[in-house]
Amino acid sequence: MSVSIELLDAFKAAQGGISDYRAAKLLGVAQQTITKYKQNIIPMSPEKVLLACEMSGLDAVDWLLALYRERAKCDAEKNLLDSI
Repeated sequence: MSVSIELLDAFKAAQGGISDYRAAKLLGVAQQTITKYKQNIIPMSPEKVLLACEMSGLDAVDWLLALYRERAKCDAEKNLLDSI
């Protein structure tokens, strides 16, 4: 499962189990964008990760590191991010 999907699920749960429609409104994106996150078509932007974390009390550092690790192109970059 992608970081975007996991974070979206955690965000929605922290907001009381809100719908995709409500999550889209809170994050300032179209509902189709939420669908694209869930279908792993596009990842959440770092700005949306920060917003979701801020609004739901999640640890932004952990989520951003996970997002960057998922996007890493080589093992050395992944290992560096794992060490932080």
